Amino acid sequence: MISTAFKRAGTIIVTGLVLAIPRSVAGQEFDVLIRGGRILDGTGNPDFRADVAIRGDRIVAVGSLSGATARRVIDATGRFVVPGFIDLHSHADRELAGGELEPRKAHNLVAQGITTVVGGADGRNIRWPLSDEIADLRKLGIGVNFVPMVGHSTVRRRVMGGAERVATPAEVSKMIELAREGMKQGAWGLGAGPEYRPARFSETEEIIALARVVADYDGFYFSHQRTQSPLPQWQYPSMVDRMPTFGPQGTAETIRIGRETGIRVVGSHIKTKGTDTWGWSAADVIQVNRARAEGVQVYFDQYPYETFGGGSHTMILPWALAAPGTDYKGGRDDPKWSQDGVFDNFRENLRKNLSDPRFGPLLIKDHEYYIRKKGGADRIIIVSAPFDATLVGKSLQEVAATWKVTPVDALFKLALDHGTAANPHAVRFRSMGGHPFDVENYMRQDYTATSTDGTISMRTEPGQHPRSYGAFVRKLSHYARDKQTISLASGVRSNSGLPAQIVGLRDRGLLREGYYADVVVFDYDRLADRATVLQPDLYPEGIDVVLVNGQVVVDGGQRTGALAGRVLLKTSATSSSSASR
Repeated sequence: MISTAFKRAGTIIVTGLVLAIPRSVAGQEFDVLIRGGRILDGTGNPDFRADVAIRGDRIVAVGSLSGATARRVIDATGRFVVPGFIDLHSHADRELAGGELEPRKAHNLVAQGITTVVGGADGRNIRWPLSDEIADLRKLGIGVNFVPMVGHSTVRRRVMGGAERVATPAEVSKMIELAREGMKQGAWGLGAGPEYRPARFSETEEIIALARVVADYDGFYFSHQRTQSPLPQWQYPSMVDRMPTFGPQGTAETIRIGRETGIRVVGSHIKTKGTDTWGWSAADVIQVNRARAEGVQVYFDQYPYETFGGGSHTMILPWALAAPGTDYKGGRDDPKWSQDGVFDNFRENLRKNLSDPRFGPLLIKDHEYYIRKKGGADRIIIVSAPFDATLVGKSLQEVAATWKVTPVDALFKLALDHGTAANPHAVRFRSMGGHPFDVENYMRQDYTATSTDGTISMRTEPGQHPRSYGAFVRKLSHYARDKQTISLASGVRSNSGLPAQIVGLRDRGLLREGYYADVVVFDYDRLADRATVLQPDLYPEGIDVVLVNGQVVVDGGQRTGALAGRVLLKTSATSSSSASR
């Protein structure tokens, strides 16, 4: 129960809550006035009833504004009014920097309340130098705000090309120079993807060296971590002498970077991947809680689904279909697998590889591991089967049981009986490799922000991840309202105030006077993420109004197409305020 309240300088201050009440609004006219809504301000505090007044691109008043008028009045009675959502791990920069108009409107993002996205995901930039990327985005116009970042893999390639080795001290020095250049041009921090080429060949010390540059600018670091499964995603049991017995080493590396540099660090799109990892969220949470108690500023971000990976996938590893004796130790992402002709005679190759007394058992072992990594045969679902549409929606376990074979043998039978030159695998899958316990355990932590790991999606097909259309709404509708895993207030905070805090945005992420007018109005009862694995491009329901910098980009649930977004630049080495330009 709130027991204390007092007045000072025209503001009513209540324990845990601040309401700005203008001394007089009679006769004032605003550009937009949102009346009668239930305000969740992004801090995690409980809701309160108030009006929100906007003039130009700023919120100018939050409180009882009964005497005010506006060019546009939005009746928010019975609905929630919240800060615009901030996507901490997004691949939207690919389309935002492109030349086509429709993708730059970011329809599927604003439809779920996203008003700001962070670039540099997985350590990649669309353009370099970073000033070129910024200039392109400004020139083209964008539908959401954009936070530029320095990509570790980008600067590594600029210095080392595609070299697959540890960097020399001289090369690290050159990377440091490029990272500093990017920070001076307005970046907010460093993004990395040490599970991917070429970053996976880096040592932690290399990343720390670049992160120290970020520290000079009060920036942050976020990472697609080195692994979230027993082995990095490119590696399989036949490539190692023994299987590791513990998985959260990726989080430990992120913590180390934060501890040694003092900056804010984020383990991005955190998850557990497959049956061998279920429950590992507990180990991650324990080590993060311990590090935070020691003063390390470590966070997570998460998309709220049990399935992971961007598109539909195949389940036969490429070295099973390649000519016998083909070197495969480069892993699944080895460029050789995209060369023409590498899978010619795939049926003959598969039969020979399976019958090889040394290699055949290794293939079986790798595929058994891959099935576990994807959640088990009962959670691997067929989403495309051109030769037999009745298979769509069935699990690999069901197909194997029908044929009275093992799941691994079912994969090989599909290829041998129905594979084509264009698709040797015959079918494509979507897997549910995460576990509900881990999804919710990560979500409950007050240092876990929301992200999509998605993109601006214009052309979808069955099997693509629904996160690009539904992640932020799903957090609030499915997990806050329906399952009550978290409160609505904490869900809104994880979507807005928390990512703003992590990035260092001091004028976005909260509903406060003086902040930029990135605002979402939604009907909680109607709120629903509709996108599914088989229909991944269904827009959510219940998001009625979205404003970006004071401009309406969703109106009555319909996208307006306004290019209201801006590139947000960090202004100096000592300030965390955003320069919205």
